Amino acid sequence: MARVLSEETLSSIKDATTRYPNNLAAMLPALHAVQSQLGHINADAELDVAEALDVPLTRVREVVTFYTMFYDKPIGKHKVKICRNLACRLRGADRIMAKAKEHLGIDFGETTADGLVTLETDECLASCGTGPMLWYNDTFVENLTEEKLEKFLGELS
Repeated sequence: MARVLSEETLSSIKDATTRYPNNLAAMLPALHAVQSQLGHINADAELDVAEALDVPLTRVREVVTFYTMFYDKPIGKHKVKICRNLACRLRGADRIMAKAKEHLGIDFGETTADGLVTLETDECLASCGTGPMLWYNDTFVENLTEEKLEKFLGELS
C-alpha cells in the first residue's frame, strides 16, 4: 500500500516522538499533522501513522474515532459549530440551530453539496456569558442572533 502522507508530515510525526515519553503519547500531535495535510484522516493515513509511531493500528483508530476534533471522512472547507449547551440554549441556540440547518439545507454532521460548509454542534464552546455561540475555523462569533447567523452564512457562500 502506498503512503498517503508527505515526507513533511512524516517528519513532523517523527519530531513529535522526541518530545514525548513514548510514541503512543505523540498520537495527538501526529493526527493533527495528518489532518492538517489531508483535511481528514482516512484509513491509509491511519496505517501510515501506526507505522510511523510503531503502534497498533487499532490504537490509532481508537483515537481518531474518540475525539470530535478528528474527521475520518472529508469535510467542508468551512467548519461551523454551534454551541448546544444549556447556557446557549437558554439564550436562543435552538432557534439558531434550526435556522442554520434551514439556511444550509443540511443537518448537523453533514456537509453542503458544494463541499463548502460542514455543520456541527458542540457541547460547549466556553462562552456561556455571550451565547449563543458559533465557532468557525478557529474564530468565535458570540451573541449570535438569527440575523447575524444569516449574514455570516451568506458570506461563506
